[in-house]
Amino acid sequence: MKKITLLAVFLSMLCAWPTTASAQGIEKGDQMVSVFLGSAAPLNDSGVSAYSVTGEAVDTSTLDWGDASTSYGVQYMYALTPHFALGAEYNGNNFGDAEYEREYFVDWNNWGESEVNSKMDVQNFMIAGRYTVNPQSKVRFYIPLGLGVASSKATFDFNEVINMAGRLDRTNASESKRTTSFTYYVGLGLEGTFSQNWIWGVEGRYQGFQFDYGKFSDEYGTKNLSYFALLLKLGYRF
Repeated sequence: MKKITLLAVFLSMLCAWPTTASAQGIEKGDQMVSVFLGSAAPLNDSGVSAYSVTGEAVDTSTLDWGDASTSYGVQYMYALTPHFALGAEYNGNNFGDAEYEREYFVDWNNWGESEVNSKMDVQNFMIAGRYTVNPQSKVRFYIPLGLGVASSKATFDFNEVINMAGRLDRTNASESKRTTSFTYYVGLGLEGTFSQNWIWGVEGRYQGFQFDYGKFSDEYGTKNLSYFALLLKLGYRF
């Protein structure tokens, strides 16, 4: 409750920011180029099952498709009106390895262990838009939107050690596949003007895309994947 109260006070202060300095607000015809850097976290799993080292489907836990990412990008926007802007954007997300480990033990002569690492790289080429709630303020709220094409590459690394009846076997394998799909995002942003031309900002996004895991095996199909990204932005207006 305390956090909600503090957030309400903070939003009220920003909404009450003086709007007299319209020169630092957004005007029709303004153009802005911005770069951003941040991180993203997957919101669902891959739908791909993990198997025990015996090769039997005794464990049907689904693997995460990636861990926290490094996110980056560049964007161009043109203000059609003070409230509405349209442009183009490229953003990339390099998700880290999500690890899954399993051990199998009967006795000292019959045991095994396996590790599966899965990761995803997503490159997005998009038409970007935004609606600015209070365009004439020095500190502004806006709603970002994007539609485009995602080129995503999934990689699975598999490492296994089995000792059966005193015989030690090791397996190391890696496989990668790429999928092109529709992608979109929607979010909420906060930005401010700290000079006539330079703008800072922070933005949170929900973004979705698809990946065809059927390229790995007929057992799997297309999965809807999503992630949440938090970005810091620096823009130049001209």
